[in-house]
Amino acid sequence: MSNILSIFSSPNTINMANKLKRDQLPAAKAKNWKSNFKEEADKTFNLKLTPIILQKETYKSLIGENENRVRVYLGLEPEKAGDKYVLCGYAVSSFLLGSGDVYADYETPVYKLSKVNEDFSDNTEAVIESIRLYRKWRAGEIDDKHEGAAYRQYIYPNAYLLTKFELHELFNTQNHASIKIEFGIKKTMDVMVSAASDQLLKSAGDVEDPEDLEEFNNTGVCPPFCDERSIYNP
Repeated sequence: MSNILSIFSSPNTINMANKLKRDQLPAAKAKNWKSNFKEEADKTFNLKLTPIILQKETYKSLIGENENRVRVYLGLEPEKAGDKYVLCGYAVSSFLLGSGDVYADYETPVYKLSKVNEDFSDNTEAVIESIRLYRKWRAGEIDDKHEGAAYRQYIYPNAYLLTKFELHELFNTQNHASIKIEFGIKKTMDVMVSAASDQLLKSAGDVEDPEDLEEFNNTGVCPPFCDERSIYNP
């Protein structure tokens, strides 16, 4: 199973210590995720990338006095660059709804995360249209003849809810004026559960049709879902 995740850093970050901070990726893992993204991009990601930047003043506006979280939605520019659509990002403020882990978005403010962040609060229709366009691409409805079109929805998310800790570290502790959002893909081997092949064959002469195979997955991968006390977890 693979997911696309954001990697955060300042444009000129130098790692001054070996000890990882909260939510910080080990350098080797970050390198692997970027390598995985590059490999996957050749198969399914036929979009043009441009810098997605979150500026400190935008961050402060979004978190407000209640220290809300920041959610980044992916969108597409309305005009192509050559023969490719261009990926872009929009940031909104998200607040905790009730006592669970559900975060709801404020409609405004909303910012486009280009090199210089743009306030689109007076043009939310353009933001929504950009997000819809991305979701059509993600669903395989745009560039549907591309060989990777059918798989995009399983790899690329709609949005990311960022944690407070990574942004606090970069903006407040390290005092960066802006940070960049890059993309990486993490790969974790998972299981698919299905009936044994020989139970699906109606007779010795039948050939199994892959379309007839029902496969299931809702596993808790270890880590993090582990029993540390188990003798089978040495």
